[in-house]
Amino acid sequence: RGAGEVTTTTVRSFCRNCSALCPMEIDVEDGRMVRARPDGSASPYGAYMCPKGLASIAFHNGAEGRLFASLKRGDDGRFAPIAADDALDEIAAKLGALLAEHGPRSVAVYHGTGAYRSVLGGLMERAFVAALGTPNFFSTMTIDQSAKWVTMARLGTMASGKHALRDCDVALLAGGNPVVTHQGAPFALAESGAPGKGFEAARASGCKVILVDPRRTETARYADLLIQPLPGHDAAIFGAIAHILLRNGTYDRAFVERWCNGLDDLRAALAPFTPELAAARADVPVEQIELAAKWLGEGHRVYAGSGTGPSFSQNSNLNDHMIEVVNALCGGYRRAGDRVRNPGTLKRRVAVEMVVSPSRSFEREPFCVSEPVGQLLGEFPSALIPREIMADSPNRIRALIVFGGDPLMALGDPAAALPAFEHLDLLVSLDCRMNETAKRAHYVVATSQPFERHEISIPGDSLYPEPFVQYTAPVVEKPAGVIHDWAFFWGLAARMGTGLTFKYWNYGLRFEDIPGGLPLDLETPPDPEELCRFLAADCPVPFEELKAKSSGVRPATAPQFVQAAPDGEDGRLELCPPDVAAELAAALGEVEEAGFAFRLISRRVLHALNGAYRDSAEMRRRLPVNFAWMNPDDMAAAGIEEGALVDLSSRHGALRTRARAEARLRRGVVSMTHMFGPLVGSGDVDADGGANVGQLTSLSEGVQSINFMPRFSGIPVNVARVIGA
Repeated sequence: RGAGEVTTTTVRSFCRNCSALCPMEIDVEDGRMVRARPDGSASPYGAYMCPKGLASIAFHNGAEGRLFASLKRGDDGRFAPIAADDALDEIAAKLGALLAEHGPRSVAVYHGTGAYRSVLGGLMERAFVAALGTPNFFSTMTIDQSAKWVTMARLGTMASGKHALRDCDVALLAGGNPVVTHQGAPFALAESGAPGKGFEAARASGCKVILVDPRRTETARYADLLIQPLPGHDAAIFGAIAHILLRNGTYDRAFVERWCNGLDDLRAALAPFTPELAAARADVPVEQIELAAKWLGEGHRVYAGSGTGPSFSQNSNLNDHMIEVVNALCGGYRRAGDRVRNPGTLKRRVAVEMVVSPSRSFEREPFCVSEPVGQLLGEFPSALIPREIMADSPNRIRALIVFGGDPLMALGDPAAALPAFEHLDLLVSLDCRMNETAKRAHYVVATSQPFERHEISIPGDSLYPEPFVQYTAPVVEKPAGVIHDWAFFWGLAARMGTGLTFKYWNYGLRFEDIPGGLPLDLETPPDPEELCRFLAADCPVPFEELKAKSSGVRPATAPQFVQAAPDGEDGRLELCPPDVAAELAAALGEVEEAGFAFRLISRRVLHALNGAYRDSAEMRRRLPVNFAWMNPDDMAAAGIEEGALVDLSSRHGALRTRARAEARLRRGVVSMTHMFGPLVGSGDVDADGGANVGQLTSLSEGVQSINFMPRFSGIPVNVARVIGA
């Protein structure tokens, strides 16, 4: 080529921001990614990609302060570069000493949002934790939606699964906005990729869509019925819907008789939860509650589910339980003979019409050391991390490895969380940026990023709307100073002499109990392509074909259907166990917290994912701070102008930000985004670039039982204009 001539190649890969895993084409010029676009050649979504996929290119090229070398914090609190191998040597030595003196429970791992689509890293992390023998595994799942795991543990799970959106005739979603989040199954109703197209197709086939949300979200444009309640009353609303189904006899009697226990107990507990009571509490028309119940009762293929809203709010465990009770009363699950649109490709799953009875795993050992509570799907509640560190126990956590996350920001209540993290003997942040947790870490290990890694589409395997699989080799080489996530955990094990077995793991499986696996040599690092080949061993598409077809493969497979229950199958869903009945009774007697004019709800934004992309150029252009969005009439009544500085205060703290008007919000509600700004604000919201909503929460007061979930949404607050500003 001539002088100054640029060589451009196009490489196919897939996005790893969320579980949609959208296929994409990336243009590479002289080893540098320069632009991306959707690849619809094989994608089950067609040619689709959201703004976060586009932003990931700039992120990989160094935007948002990407780290290109690992760091060690000195005694003076300052960070200095350290070679990754040297950091691993020191971390392994410190972990070995702690394990020798205090045992496996002295070590914990936190799995953040950035770790979920790192398949090789996540599985190596699981192998490392299993090899150490520590039960201390935490993740973001027990921060934002652990109430759904509590519901599974108390009510049980229908093994056949729920209907796909495209098969529903009535679909209800509470407190979710999948058109923005691209997060759908298994809990929230949506197709993760191109969610708007999914809703359009469902409605075109006759599906009625019901949304319950205090805000008229972007998803609400597809709603046939939008209920906009005051936050914090989901249990009452869905208790009333269940009450109507029982009152009118429009519930699915055959399903309930075959698969459910506790109908009489449920009927008694819900007797006071009339639609009139729920309408009064939530300040919505009673006719809307009656109409929602009517449509659900008339439906033949019903889906009732929720996003993070109910799981963030007051009575979150009860909220999600009652939503799932409504789904169960409507028989909202696939039955024997129903089509299974995607049984999985890498791992084929046989759907059977049967119940996995409640595990109530939280009542069994191992327990946390600070509270007598066990695990949910193999994890302890993340909200207890500070207590587990500070506990007066020989088994307290002394070392914490944070993989792809920022728990100091995510947990809320920094006044309680920060002293605990500073009390650790060893805090390691495995990340690509200096987030708030990394700033307090002893070591920050700079990691490679998705387009620099080998990966295979396990996170989307059962979530695609139809069978699809994709493998990708690195698009570009990783910078010399960073390390792959999987290599970090393998490197620690190798230095500590801890044997590792690499396995195909999924939720519901105990890693130690999975048979087989791939024992790893601790002298020679594994080949990541060979690890992906191992994970694809049961795939009907040969691995060499996956390598050759870089856009992914939609395999031609025979239609799959739900199988009938085995003879003698006696699993049952427990509609109203005693602790749920007690929570209903307690909720009935609750009164609104006096002295606060507003309820603060959480909101997702299109151009960011939790803590990622907050500082991208497009995000900052749109949201230089995380505004306090308010109904225009509320702003006028309070004398708050557009963009005015305002102070928000709760029982637990305060923050300062700027107000913005949004007619989509019902009155009495303020909406802000989590994971914004510094851990504790300076008071100058513009210089801070936002404010941390976690300052308004508590990790000790008003938390839920079982999962110790704080109240992250529906928070009682006051809003006051800053005088003189």
